[in-house]
Amino acid sequence: MPERIPVHVRGFDPILVSGIMAQLRPRPEIVLVDSLGEQAAPVVVVVNDVVDEQVLRLARELRGQSTPKAKVLLVLAQLDDNSLLAAIEAGVCGVVSRAEATPERLVTAVQQATTAGGVLSPRLVGRLLEQVSRLQNQVLAPRGLRLSGLSGRETDVLKLMAQGMEVREIAEKLSYSERTIKNTVHDILNRFELRNRAHAVAFALREGLI
Repeated sequence: MPERIPVHVRGFDPILVSGIMAQLRPRPEIVLVDSLGEQAAPVVVVVNDVVDEQVLRLARELRGQSTPKAKVLLVLAQLDDNSLLAAIEAGVCGVVSRAEATPERLVTAVQQATTAGGVLSPRLVGRLLEQVSRLQNQVLAPRGLRLSGLSGRETDVLKLMAQGMEVREIAEKLSYSERTIKNTVHDILNRFELRNRAHAVAFALREGLI
């Protein structure tokens, strides 16, 4: 049996925290820890209604309290585009909508956070893509301001990442090996000094690269 992933759950509403813990506790893939000092927790799940200053401050604190740095995963009721970018800039590796936070979805998100580095809801990313596309077409393109610095392959990989695809799916879609896709993602992260896949997608969206 694969080793269970230690997970620490935090929040500002005890009822919300208890609800997430109740969903994760029976799962054989997860072991809950009560505090960061009790056992190294590679993933910290923070549950709240929205991204506010408290959440951003907590995310920064959690990232600074553990070595190696914990992956912070948000579970939220509402999220707008600016809040998503602010959360990722604070070090959050992924976001799950509370409406979609089934035990299976939470476990998958935790696993993705530990292996791929991050997870974003395709629905949320889709909304960002629409806004960025509008900005590109109506504001940037008429002024000739688009300069991505990305190869065609890198652009394609980022677009599929933004749709929520995993490395295996991207490799199959683009007819490349999984190693090639992993190397492509690694190159993008290094070149733009990005933390993880979620940060790469957010960066590309914000800068109009995809």
